[in-house]
Amino acid sequence: QKTNLEELLEMIVLVAELLELKANPNYLAGGTVIEARLDRGRGPVATVLIQRGTLRVGDPMVAGLAHGRVRAMLDDKGQNVGEATPSQPVEVLGLSTVPQAGDIFKVVADEKTAKQIVEERVLKMRVLAHEMRPRLTLDDLFARVKEGEVQELNLVIKGDVQGSVEALRESLEKLDQQQVRLNIIHQGVGAISET
Repeated sequence: QKTNLEELLEMIVLVAELLELKANPNYLAGGTVIEARLDRGRGPVATVLIQRGTLRVGDPMVAGLAHGRVRAMLDDKGQNVGEATPSQPVEVLGLSTVPQAGDIFKVVADEKTAKQIVEERVLKMRVLAHEMRPRLTLDDLFARVKEGEVQELNLVIKGDVQGSVEALRESLEKLDQQQVRLNIIHQGVGAISET
């Protein structure tokens, strides 16, 4: 209903002054991905909040498992901007994939460094996923299927933005089901296609 917005803004400014919250705009930019989506015409688009430094068009950056060079930035009014300073939210175009909402982003020296960082993160995630897999032998699985104990439901989750996909996945994983085992085989952002 947009009530008390002025009072809220005044309190935010007051708290920032009392706690002396400041950010240096002279560093390489860093911050948080607020939301991300796949746009048909523009590719992966990430809404980021700059927390330190200044983000400029052309900067190589890493955001979670996404990397790339900032091709363009749009402010909250949809206008192109050349740079974004601390506390400024902007939409960033030019990433390789859609990052996760909540991912930390940072500007790095060059695109080669960005790619190396992402490759290391992907490798770590694969190792972790492999270690966390439940140890179930084929014999055990076959015996359970024969008894009718385990039935598997394969799911593909698609959404318009990454936050929705994550929320849906978490909700499905929290479901307490004894008869059916949910197996999320793929999740992604973008339009649903036949494949």
